[in-house]
Amino acid sequence: MMDRRPVPDERRQRFERLIRIIDMVAYATVFVGGVYAMFATPSTVVDELRGSMWLVLLWSALLILGGGVGFVGRASRFWMVEVPATVLSFFGILIYFVVLGRFAFTSVTAAVAAALILVAMCVMIRRWAELQIFATDPDSHDFRSRMAEALRRRTQNFPRREQ
Repeated sequence: MMDRRPVPDERRQRFERLIRIIDMVAYATVFVGGVYAMFATPSTVVDELRGSMWLVLLWSALLILGGGVGFVGRASRFWMVEVPATVLSFFGILIYFVVLGRFAFTSVTAAVAAALILVAMCVMIRRWAELQIFATDPDSHDFRSRMAEALRRRTQNFPRREQ
């Protein structure tokens, strides 16, 4: 009888693909949230912000840029663009959480929305931390050598160009 369990390397690759898909869905969700915030801002938020509608523009721009750039970076496996994308996404989500957090206890739907926003924020923190772990070389101490090394590296399965 033949053993059909996957080889550990195959299993790891499956998990890495799954994590990549989860990250791409998270970035796409952040992007869609930004589009929604810009073009269909809920009336409760408009009422709450009254004279501070610039905050909606800032918040939606952070979400759109962070989600869009993060998705493209994760899809292309050019991870370097994800670092600022996670930061933009995090702050856009934070604004979302602060604005909607006031309504979290007004209804079950608002509480669920606030909880989901908190989860999205945690996903962005997780991805940022992961990028910090894998993107830094402990032997490179100055900014110039770190940037040069970062530009040479890409994530797994990306075809390397001959120079």
